[in-house]
Amino acid sequence: MEWIKNKIITDFYFDDKIDLKVRMLRLIGFYTIAAIIFSIPCILIARYSLSAYVVCFASILLLSVVYALFVLYRDVALISVLFCYILNIIVIPLFFVYVGGIYGGMEFLFLCGIVDAVFLLDGPVRLVSEAVFIIWYVLIVIYTGAYPDIIHNKPEGFVTVFSMAMCIIFSTLILLLLMDYERYLLQAKQKGIDEAIKQSIQSAETKSRFLSNVSHELRTPMNAVIGMSGIIQNSDVDGALTEEISIITHNARDLLSTINSILDYSRLESEKLTLSYDQFEFDTMMREIVSEASIRSEEKGIDLFIDIDPDSPNVLYGDHIQLEMILQDLISDAIDSVSDGRVHFRIRGVFSTDKSRARFTAEISDTGAGISDEDLKNIYSSYETYDSRQDSRIKRLGLKYSVFRGILRLMNGDFEIRSLKDVGTTVIVSIEVFTVERMIFADKSFTAGKRVLLYAYGEKGSMYLEEAFAPFGVLLEVAYFPDVFAKMYSEGIFKYIFLSEEGFEDVVDMIKEQDREKVFVITDRMGTPADFDNLKIVRRPLSSLNLADIFFERWEEMDYTGIKSGDGFIAPDARVLVVDDNMVNLKVAESLLLKYKVNVRICESGFAAIEMLKNESFDIVLMDQVMPGMDGFEAIKLIRSSLVIRGARRMPIVCMTADSGGDIREKVLAGGFNDYLSKPVKEKELERVLLEYLPDDKIIMSEQEAE
Repeated sequence: MEWIKNKIITDFYFDDKIDLKVRMLRLIGFYTIAAIIFSIPCILIARYSLSAYVVCFASILLLSVVYALFVLYRDVALISVLFCYILNIIVIPLFFVYVGGIYGGMEFLFLCGIVDAVFLLDGPVRLVSEAVFIIWYVLIVIYTGAYPDIIHNKPEGFVTVFSMAMCIIFSTLILLLLMDYERYLLQAKQKGIDEAIKQSIQSAETKSRFLSNVSHELRTPMNAVIGMSGIIQNSDVDGALTEEISIITHNARDLLSTINSILDYSRLESEKLTLSYDQFEFDTMMREIVSEASIRSEEKGIDLFIDIDPDSPNVLYGDHIQLEMILQDLISDAIDSVSDGRVHFRIRGVFSTDKSRARFTAEISDTGAGISDEDLKNIYSSYETYDSRQDSRIKRLGLKYSVFRGILRLMNGDFEIRSLKDVGTTVIVSIEVFTVERMIFADKSFTAGKRVLLYAYGEKGSMYLEEAFAPFGVLLEVAYFPDVFAKMYSEGIFKYIFLSEEGFEDVVDMIKEQDREKVFVITDRMGTPADFDNLKIVRRPLSSLNLADIFFERWEEMDYTGIKSGDGFIAPDARVLVVDDNMVNLKVAESLLLKYKVNVRICESGFAAIEMLKNESFDIVLMDQVMPGMDGFEAIKLIRSSLVIRGARRMPIVCMTADSGGDIREKVLAGGFNDYLSKPVKEKELERVLLEYLPDDKIIMSEQEAE
């Protein structure tokens, strides 16, 4: 019995390797012939004449011949049609005529024949055949009703009841069998779908883990390349290697951007990229973005114009890390695309009706090479194929922009590109964030009506300077020539006076004779106060950011004196421990820290760090997240719980990580770290961490050092 079950039933009907139509033909052929064979004892019990037996054997023979043809030719479509027509046109009508007709319940077999055709035939052939069979059965019933004498073996009495019952039972069993097989097919299909989904999820998770690990492994050496390039550049006093180092740094950062895009795209695809919500101030974020962009634009020698709406909501709640990264990257791309032109950055924010949210729209326009219509049409999918003959930059942008659009949509925003070849490109970004306070960046009611004089002699883009003043509602007057400026200046009616650097020499003697408290020189970022006879300066790009500092008396606080970041303090008595399993990364970190004159100790594992902390005291620990044997999270748990390490619970421990995930802040803080530094470590971020966590009494600011 087990052999029959395995070989005849399981393999015959439930083998998914065999085509479904073949299995269905086998099943219907088998139960049809089996039903005819089973009807022979019923005919014997009913005591029908010899003609009924002849019909049974003839039908078995005819259907067996059809099945033999299938075994020989394997044309399942043709044999299915042949089987259905022989069954419905010949076999079932013969049974109807020779086994009692409607008196014996044979009309129930008509339904079985029609159902068989539904399962075996497809498309137009099924529709035509069903119509033919139904018409044929109706004609048979009508004809036999008109000429009842052609019906053989009419049952009587008990035989009638028996014959009816058997036809009903046969028909019901056949229908149940087909429905059960259909249920099996549906379950098998669903099982296949579930298995495919499971495999797809496993594949996506495997790919995500693989990309995460590979990206981490790639980011680690990139940290070394970028870090060491910076160290060499700082030590290149005569500038002999400036161009070569600049090329290395630029391409290394480009590669790092691609690595980050691959990782973020993988997370987006697997729905594992999450936003990291935190409170932040709009103007602070803008200062970081504009500062980075102004340095890049000056290095490249192109004009950067900034237009920030001072009515924008200021105290916000959202993922400012992702937003800042996207805007910085887009402005950087715009600057890179321009060889001799300008980049214009505009951003506007408005409150929602109930002021619980704010919607920001940013536009980054450049006068660069632009993107062709064909590339623009396919830019979001350009990462899917690669052709070395095509512009690889467009493909990198396609991957990056796909990631940006995915992240922005998580912020209920969007991403759009408009471009004309050889004219320029405009990227439009929109996002929605929560508001914490109903406070705007700069209230123009305090500046409206104040008189301002701008001397714009020789100033490129003076129109953009004028636009920067417009949102504050000041009464701006512009002088383009020295004599005009002299006349207006002598009136003494202006609250603030702004001088273009290009025209400064023409009016400097005049200014020396007057009160210079409200006079500002518009200069490049690299300018120094000494260049302008110690007048106050405001650095390009002129925007609502630095104008607000002037109008709201924050100029002194915001440090426009020209001191470069990183030269502002030293900490010779501070002790710093750096933990990383990569010796090159340790060398980079050690070199970065030496400029602050701190005492640096290094070790290559979590175990070594714990032993060192037991024997020595440190003011701050910088620890890698991923290390063999004991990773950063395991090490910090042991450090925090140690009774031997002095001040273990309060000691500032900062995670150095190559992980760029949006939830990295939550992960490291939950793991016990005080803060984190993303690899490659930026000098500005390192400086921030040192200023925040080193003891105040060990930090010597540059002014103190000079004294």
